[in-house]
Amino acid sequence: MILTTASGDFAIPAAVAELLPQTPPIPDPASPEFDRRRGEFERWLGISVENAVAFERLRRWHLVQEELAAAARADGRPFVVTDDGLE
Repeated sequence: MILTTASGDFAIPAAVAELLPQTPPIPDPASPEFDRRRGEFERWLGISVENAVAFERLRRWHLVQEELAAAARADGRPFVVTDDGLE
């Protein structure tokens, strides 16, 4: 698995990938099937509180990783994807 950030693409270690919530991908607005996929995603999100919580955990994790990657890049350090932000 790969994490894509503004600072680059980074491999997600298997130990971290195992901890990530399983969610469907966010629909791409450029996709010809965007409206259908957006509807499916919104239905999935609304099916249960657990789905909404899983998506929020994944979104928060991605934001934290984005910040950590930017800080590492600014400091000239290598960045390694972690589970920071999943709590």
